[in-house]
Amino acid sequence: MIARTILKVASQIPWDKVIELAPSVAERAGTLWKSIKGKNKRQSVEESLVYSSYSTELSESDLLKARLERLEERAGSLEEQIQASAGLLKTLAEQNSSLVQRIELHRIRLLRQSLFFAGVGAVLAGMIVYLFIR
Repeated sequence: MIARTILKVASQIPWDKVIELAPSVAERAGTLWKSIKGKNKRQSVEESLVYSSYSTELSESDLLKARLERLEERAGSLEEQIQASAGLLKTLAEQNSSLVQRIELHRIRLLRQSLFFAGVGAVLAGMIVYLFIR
């Protein structure tokens, strides 16, 4: 009975929407993962190249300007990552809320059916007792 209920609930999930949104979720997750993974490697290499390319002839203000530019680039990169993760989270939240609504609907339906069958069982038990007494 439990397996049948689980199958019934699973069959009522809007799989068309889940499947429709799955590629975009996977794409955004992959993009986010690649950007995070690639940024860490690229930043360490770029930092070593940038700082090694400076000579001792540059003034301290020039070095500070270069560092500021690098920090601005990294801040822009972080903003892009935040926007990508926000879009991914929004899509996942929409899917999650849809699934939760369906599960709640089925929980209520299962409760009603359980009460109905408990009532039918009580009536049948009463009829059996009545037949034995008679």
